Amino acid sequence: MIGPILPKRSPDQIRDDAMRVFRQQAPAKYDEGQARQEVTSNLDDHPDLGQAIREELMDAWFYNESRERQIDELRLRVDNLERMVEYYKELAKR
Repeated sequence: MIGPILPKRSPDQIRDDAMRVFRQQAPAKYDEGQARQEVTSNLDDHPDLGQAIREELMDAWFYNESRERQIDELRLRVDNLERMVEYYKELAKR
């Protein structure tokens, strides 16, 4: 298998990258949710945050499982392509 393509990150870089993405995306996501006012116009007034959190966590679980399947599919494709590359390398030597 071919080694990593992306450069290795330090723990600080991992944190900083994650926080940068959060700062870029979270405000718009929050504002969108508040604008819809599905339950309340103020999150502090939500009548059942515990249930809302449970629902979000369940959604995240299903999203994660589907994402894992997508990753598995990509890994299988990479494996197949690497086998093809090896085959053609051997063929080119003949």
